Amino acid sequence: MLKLKSARPWWLVLPAAGVLVGCGSYGTVKDGTTEQPVWPAADAARPIVAETQRPNLDKLRQVQAGLSKTEVYALIGHPQYSEGLAGVHEWNFAFRLPDGRGGEMQCQYKILYDKTMLAKQFHWNPQACAELVNPPAPPMAIEQPKLSTMELSTDMLFEFDSARLRAEGVRVLDERVVAALTDARKLQRIRLTGHADRLGSDAYNLQLSQRRADAVKAHLVTKGVPSDTIEAIGRGEADALVTCQQRSRSALIGCLAPNRRVRVEITVDK
Repeated sequence: MLKLKSARPWWLVLPAAGVLVGCGSYGTVKDGTTEQPVWPAADAARPIVAETQRPNLDKLRQVQAGLSKTEVYALIGHPQYSEGLAGVHEWNFAFRLPDGRGGEMQCQYKILYDKTMLAKQFHWNPQACAELVNPPAPPMAIEQPKLSTMELSTDMLFEFDSARLRAEGVRVLDERVVAALTDARKLQRIRLTGHADRLGSDAYNLQLSQRRADAVKAHLVTKGVPSDTIEAIGRGEADALVTCQQRSRSALIGCLAPNRRVRVEITVDK
Protein backbone atom coordinates (compact mmCIF):
# COMPACT_ATOMS: atom_id res chain seq x y z
CA MET A 1 0.00 0.00 0.00
CA LEU A 2 1.20 3.52 -0.81
CA LYS A 3 2.60 5.35 2.21
CA LEU A 4 2.36 9.10 2.44
CA LYS A 5 5.18 10.80 4.28
CA SER A 6 3.53 14.01 5.40
CA ALA A 7 0.28 14.37 3.52
CA ARG A 8 -2.23 16.66 5.19
CA PRO A 9 -5.74 15.26 5.59
CA TRP A 10 -7.75 15.99 2.45
CA TRP A 11 -10.51 17.63 4.42
CA LEU A 12 -8.06 20.40 5.42
CA VAL A 13 -6.82 21.16 1.93
CA LEU A 14 -10.12 21.16 0.08
CA PRO A 15 -12.63 24.01 -0.13
CA ALA A 16 -15.67 24.12 2.07
CA ALA A 17 -16.99 20.67 2.95
CA GLY A 18 -20.48 21.72 2.00
CA VAL A 19 -19.42 21.83 -1.62
CA LEU A 20 -18.02 18.33 -1.65
CA VAL A 21 -19.73 16.15 0.94
CA GLY A 22 -22.86 14.48 -0.33
CA CYS A 23 -24.62 11.21 -0.81
CA GLY A 24 -24.82 11.08 -4.59
CA SER A 25 -24.71 7.54 -5.98
CA TYR A 26 -25.03 6.68 -9.63
CA GLY A 27 -25.15 2.89 -9.59
CA THR A 28 -26.06 0.04 -7.32
CA VAL A 29 -22.88 -0.56 -5.33
CA LYS A 30 -22.58 -3.50 -2.96
CA ASP A 31 -19.45 -3.62 -0.83
CA GLY A 32 -17.37 -1.89 -3.48
CA THR A 33 -18.65 -3.77 -6.54
CA THR A 34 -21.28 -3.45 -9.19
CA GLU A 35 -22.10 -5.40 -12.31
CA GLN A 36 -23.71 -2.45 -14.06
CA PRO A 37 -21.91 0.83 -13.45
CA VAL A 38 -24.04 3.88 -14.10
CA TRP A 39 -22.25 6.94 -15.38
CA PRO A 40 -23.06 10.61 -14.73
CA ALA A 41 -23.23 12.90 -17.73
CA ALA A 42 -19.73 13.47 -19.07
CA ASP A 43 -20.18 17.25 -19.23
CA ALA A 44 -21.44 17.43 -15.65
CA ALA A 45 -17.94 17.17 -14.19
CA ARG A 46 -16.97 20.12 -12.03
CA PRO A 47 -13.33 19.65 -11.01
CA ILE A 48 -12.16 22.01 -8.30
CA VAL A 49 -8.71 22.05 -9.89
CA ALA A 50 -8.94 21.95 -13.69
CA GLU A 51 -5.53 20.37 -14.02
CA THR A 52 -6.80 17.18 -12.38
CA GLN A 53 -8.64 16.37 -15.60
CA ARG A 54 -5.23 15.66 -17.12
CA PRO A 55 -3.78 13.33 -14.47
CA ASN A 56 -0.20 12.20 -14.25
CA LEU A 57 -0.35 8.77 -15.90
CA ASP A 58 2.36 7.30 -13.70
CA LYS A 59 0.36 8.23 -10.62
CA LEU A 60 -2.90 7.07 -12.18
CA ARG A 61 -1.33 3.64 -12.74
CA GLN A 62 -0.62 3.46 -8.99
CA VAL A 63 -4.31 3.54 -8.11
CA GLN A 64 -5.13 0.02 -7.01
CA ALA A 65 -7.37 -2.03 -4.79
CA GLY A 66 -6.79 -1.51 -1.08
CA LEU A 67 -5.95 2.19 -1.18
CA SER A 68 -7.78 4.55 1.13
CA LYS A 69 -9.53 7.65 -0.14
CA THR A 70 -6.70 9.78 1.24
CA GLU A 71 -4.17 7.79 -0.76
CA VAL A 72 -6.27 7.95 -3.94
CA TYR A 73 -6.72 11.67 -3.46
CA ALA A 74 -2.94 12.12 -3.16
CA LEU A 75 -2.48 10.42 -6.53
CA ILE A 76 -5.27 11.80 -8.73
CA GLY A 77 -7.12 14.41 -6.71
CA HIS A 78 -10.75 14.74 -5.65
CA PRO A 79 -13.78 13.26 -7.39
CA GLN A 80 -15.15 15.62 -10.01
CA TYR A 81 -18.92 15.23 -9.69
CA SER A 82 -21.37 15.80 -6.82
CA GLU A 83 -20.85 12.52 -4.96
CA GLY A 84 -18.69 14.14 -2.31
CA LEU A 85 -15.86 12.60 -0.33
CA ALA A 86 -17.13 11.35 3.02
CA GLY A 87 -19.51 8.46 3.45
CA VAL A 88 -19.83 7.56 -0.23
CA HIS A 89 -18.74 4.40 -1.98
CA GLU A 90 -18.34 5.79 -5.46
CA TRP A 91 -15.99 8.37 -6.95
CA ASN A 92 -16.23 9.56 -10.54
CA PHE A 93 -13.65 11.40 -12.60
CA ALA A 94 -13.60 13.00 -16.03
CA PHE A 95 -10.17 12.80 -17.62
CA ARG A 96 -8.60 13.93 -20.85
CA LEU A 97 -6.02 11.32 -21.72
CA PRO A 98 -3.44 11.49 -24.53
CA ASP A 99 -4.62 9.22 -27.34
CA GLY A 100 -1.14 8.48 -28.66
CA ARG A 101 -1.83 10.35 -31.90
CA GLY A 102 -1.22 13.86 -30.65
CA GLY A 103 -4.78 14.39 -29.44
CA GLU A 104 -6.84 13.64 -26.36
CA MET A 105 -9.65 11.25 -25.51
CA GLN A 106 -12.50 12.07 -23.13
CA CYS A 107 -12.61 9.34 -20.49
CA GLN A 108 -14.67 8.71 -17.38
CA TYR A 109 -13.15 6.80 -14.50
CA LYS A 110 -15.05 5.26 -11.59
CA ILE A 111 -13.63 3.99 -8.29
CA LEU A 112 -15.83 1.92 -5.97
CA TYR A 113 -15.05 1.60 -2.25
CA ASP A 114 -15.96 -1.28 0.03
CA LYS A 115 -17.55 -1.14 3.48
CA THR A 116 -14.22 -0.15 5.04
CA MET A 117 -13.80 2.65 2.48
CA LEU A 118 -10.91 1.03 0.66
CA ALA A 119 -10.78 1.06 -3.14
CA LYS A 120 -12.05 -2.23 -4.53
CA GLN A 121 -13.31 -1.97 -8.12
CA PHE A 122 -12.47 0.26 -11.07
CA HIS A 123 -14.33 1.06 -14.29
CA TRP A 124 -13.62 3.03 -17.46
CA ASN A 125 -16.04 4.63 -19.88
CA PRO A 126 -15.38 3.90 -22.66
CA GLN A 127 -13.40 0.76 -21.85
CA ALA A 128 -10.80 1.69 -24.49
CA CYS A 129 -9.54 4.35 -22.08
CA ALA A 130 -8.03 1.64 -19.90
CA GLU A 131 -5.59 0.82 -22.69
CA LEU A 132 -4.46 4.45 -22.86
CA VAL A 133 -3.33 4.18 -19.25
CA ASN A 134 -1.99 0.63 -19.45
CA PRO A 135 -1.29 -0.20 -23.10
CA PRO A 136 -1.35 -3.93 -23.80
CA ALA A 137 2.06 -5.49 -24.12
CA PRO A 138 3.06 -6.10 -27.75
CA PRO A 139 2.67 -9.74 -28.71
CA MET A 140 5.84 -11.73 -28.32
CA ALA A 141 7.38 -12.81 -31.55
CA ILE A 142 7.11 -16.55 -31.93
CA GLU A 143 10.27 -17.98 -33.32
CA GLN A 144 9.63 -20.45 -36.08
CA PRO A 145 11.63 -23.69 -36.01
CA LYS A 146 14.53 -23.83 -38.44
CA LEU A 147 14.53 -26.59 -41.04
CA SER A 148 17.72 -27.66 -42.75
CA THR A 149 17.84 -30.30 -45.46
CA MET A 150 20.62 -32.32 -47.03
CA GLU A 151 20.70 -35.09 -49.62
CA LEU A 152 23.23 -37.88 -48.97
CA SER A 153 24.10 -40.23 -51.79
CA THR A 154 23.68 -43.82 -50.69
CA ASP A 155 26.63 -44.67 -52.95
CA MET A 156 28.72 -42.85 -50.33
CA LEU A 157 26.95 -44.50 -47.41
CA PHE A 158 26.46 -48.09 -48.56
CA GLU A 159 27.76 -50.66 -50.97
CA PHE A 160 25.52 -51.19 -53.99
CA ASP A 161 22.40 -53.16 -53.06
CA SER A 162 23.35 -53.12 -49.34
CA ALA A 163 22.00 -51.50 -46.18
CA ARG A 164 25.21 -51.87 -44.18
CA LEU A 165 27.03 -48.59 -43.59
CA ARG A 166 30.51 -48.34 -45.08
CA ALA A 167 33.35 -46.74 -43.13
CA GLU A 168 33.13 -43.85 -45.59
CA GLY A 169 29.41 -43.64 -44.86
CA VAL A 170 30.02 -43.37 -41.13
CA ARG A 171 32.47 -40.53 -41.72
CA VAL A 172 29.99 -38.71 -43.98
CA LEU A 173 27.22 -38.99 -41.37
CA ASP A 174 29.49 -37.74 -38.59
CA GLU A 175 30.83 -34.80 -40.58
CA ARG A 176 27.57 -33.68 -42.14
CA VAL A 177 24.70 -34.77 -39.92
CA VAL A 178 26.11 -35.19 -36.40
CA ALA A 179 28.17 -32.01 -36.75
CA ALA A 180 25.05 -30.11 -37.80
CA LEU A 181 23.38 -31.09 -34.51
CA THR A 182 26.22 -29.86 -32.31
CA ASP A 183 25.15 -26.22 -32.52
CA ALA A 184 21.43 -26.88 -32.16
CA ARG A 185 20.04 -25.53 -28.90
CA LYS A 186 17.16 -27.93 -29.02
CA LEU A 187 16.55 -30.60 -31.56
CA GLN A 188 12.92 -31.03 -32.47
CA ARG A 189 12.97 -33.72 -35.11
CA ILE A 190 15.06 -35.54 -37.69
CA ARG A 191 13.27 -37.05 -40.66
CA LEU A 192 15.22 -39.61 -42.72
CA THR A 193 13.75 -40.58 -46.07
CA GLY A 194 15.40 -43.41 -48.00
CA HIS A 195 15.15 -43.56 -51.80
CA ALA A 196 16.18 -46.34 -54.20
CA ASP A 197 16.56 -46.52 -57.98
CA ARG A 198 14.17 -48.45 -60.23
CA LEU A 199 16.35 -51.55 -60.57
CA GLY A 200 14.61 -54.47 -58.88
CA SER A 201 10.98 -54.95 -57.86
CA ASP A 202 8.89 -52.25 -56.24
CA ALA A 203 8.60 -54.26 -53.02
CA TYR A 204 12.33 -54.93 -52.83
CA ASN A 205 13.26 -51.29 -53.49
CA LEU A 206 10.80 -50.14 -50.83
CA GLN A 207 12.32 -52.55 -48.33
CA LEU A 208 15.89 -51.58 -49.23
CA SER A 209 15.19 -47.87 -48.89
CA GLN A 210 13.59 -48.47 -45.46
CA ARG A 211 16.54 -50.56 -44.24
CA ARG A 212 18.98 -47.84 -45.32
CA ALA A 213 16.99 -45.14 -43.52
CA ASP A 214 16.89 -47.38 -40.43
CA ALA A 215 20.68 -47.88 -40.64
CA VAL A 216 21.27 -44.13 -40.65
CA LYS A 217 18.92 -43.72 -37.69
CA ALA A 218 20.72 -46.45 -35.75
CA HIS A 219 24.06 -44.70 -36.25
CA LEU A 220 22.69 -41.33 -35.09
CA VAL A 221 21.32 -43.01 -31.96
CA THR A 222 24.81 -44.33 -31.17
CA LYS A 223 25.97 -40.70 -31.31
CA GLY A 224 23.52 -39.68 -28.61
CA VAL A 225 20.58 -38.48 -30.71
CA PRO A 226 17.33 -39.47 -28.93
CA SER A 227 15.64 -42.23 -30.86
CA ASP A 228 12.17 -40.73 -30.42
CA THR A 229 13.24 -37.58 -32.29
CA ILE A 230 14.17 -39.54 -35.42
CA GLU A 231 11.65 -40.69 -38.02
CA ALA A 232 12.94 -43.11 -40.67
CA ILE A 233 10.84 -43.98 -43.70
CA GLY A 234 11.47 -45.68 -47.02
CA ARG A 235 10.06 -44.39 -50.30
CA GLY A 236 11.48 -47.01 -52.65
CA GLU A 237 11.86 -45.72 -56.20
CA ALA A 238 9.28 -42.94 -55.69
CA ASP A 239 10.28 -39.30 -56.19
CA ALA A 240 13.02 -40.10 -58.69
CA LEU A 241 15.30 -37.21 -59.61
CA VAL A 242 16.48 -38.57 -62.98
CA THR A 243 15.17 -40.88 -65.71
CA CYS A 244 17.68 -43.10 -67.49
CA GLN A 245 17.40 -45.44 -70.48
CA GLN A 246 20.97 -46.72 -70.91
CA ARG A 247 21.22 -50.27 -72.33
CA SER A 248 24.45 -51.09 -70.51
CA ARG A 249 23.71 -52.12 -66.92
CA SER A 250 26.84 -50.46 -65.57
CA ALA A 251 25.99 -47.25 -67.42
CA LEU A 252 22.38 -47.44 -66.20
CA ILE A 253 23.52 -47.91 -62.60
CA GLY A 254 25.79 -44.87 -62.94
CA CYS A 255 23.04 -42.76 -64.49
CA LEU A 256 20.52 -43.67 -61.75
CA ALA A 257 22.92 -42.73 -58.93
CA PRO A 258 21.10 -39.46 -58.01
CA ASN A 259 17.96 -41.48 -57.23
CA ARG A 260 19.80 -43.57 -54.64
CA ARG A 261 19.88 -41.24 -51.68
CA VAL A 262 18.83 -40.52 -48.11
CA ARG A 263 17.15 -37.18 -47.53
CA VAL A 264 17.89 -35.74 -44.08
CA GLU A 265 15.59 -33.03 -42.67
CA ILE A 266 16.62 -31.54 -39.36
CA THR A 267 14.22 -29.29 -37.45
CA VAL A 268 15.66 -27.31 -34.52
CA ASP A 269 14.65 -24.34 -32.39
CA LYS A 270 16.40 -21.18 -33.48
